[in-house]
Amino acid sequence: MDQVYNETAKIRRERLGGLSPMRWTLIEADRLGYFIGVDFDDDHCVTRLFLCHPESIKMLSAWYFVILIDSTYKTNKYKQPLVQLIGVSPVKKNFNIGFALVSDETKETYAWVLSQLKNVLGGRRPDAFVTDKEGGLGVSVREIFPSSAHLLCVWHMKKNIEAKMMSLGSSRESAEAFVAGHWQTLMNANTQRGFQQRWVDLQNSEWGRNLRFMNYLKGEWIPCAQRWAHCYTNRVFHIGNTSTNRVESAHSSLQKWLASSTHKIDTLFLRYHTSIEGKVTELRKDLEDSRLKVFSIFLQWC
Repeated sequence: MDQVYNETAKIRRERLGGLSPMRWTLIEADRLGYFIGVDFDDDHCVTRLFLCHPESIKMLSAWYFVILIDSTYKTNKYKQPLVQLIGVSPVKKNFNIGFALVSDETKETYAWVLSQLKNVLGGRRPDAFVTDKEGGLGVSVREIFPSSAHLLCVWHMKKNIEAKMMSLGSSRESAEAFVAGHWQTLMNANTQRGFQQRWVDLQNSEWGRNLRFMNYLKGEWIPCAQRWAHCYTNRVFHIGNTSTNRVESAHSSLQKWLASSTHKIDTLFLRYHTSIEGKVTELRKDLEDSRLKVFSIFLQWC
């Protein structure tokens, strides 16, 4: 294993050719045709990096309608957040729009990431963004893309409600039953009147006697119902995407490619690039299979 490690380190040193990992990454990304966004601090150190694969740019120009955003930490030696942006193809398969390696998750940082995305989009504007309830990200979405709907991930919402219930003394089984029952019924209301009535019914139920829990729902989730309740979100062209699970899947896929959470930026970039190349090949095959299926159905009707 020592020999393998030493040989791997030697190959990496030769690849870098005396350049810093960040400098090499920027040069290589430019050579491969990536869109590059980079921000520096006063000491000329990179604090924010946004990269978008050239094939991702092409796909985004056609399928920009819904964009899902989430971040993960377990990808790099610097322990910095890596923000992934995911799009959805006509065959309902993910494609990775790009990623941003940032120093923090403040409103200003998310605004910078979304500004880079806006540059990639050109004049196009997504119909909807789907994110978790991260304050800085939500504010930035509404500032940078004011004409786009901002939906909240219902999966994260349900998990947060379950966690709150358990912190207030409920069992896991009870919390899961509430979310799958009363809360799901509230979410599924098809009209605003129906939503209001179900909310009243919930407050009058046995759960309504838990004032701390009711105050939590009133303060945390009911004010933003327009971003998760079906009677509101059904008016938005979201192609069935009301959670960021696709991004979680992309995180998992990337982490498998990385095989470690301690890589420097050059190794992170190379493995990300390899991952995207594979995904592009898979997506092309899925699109071709879909075309052949449609053509076959057409011939049957002729």
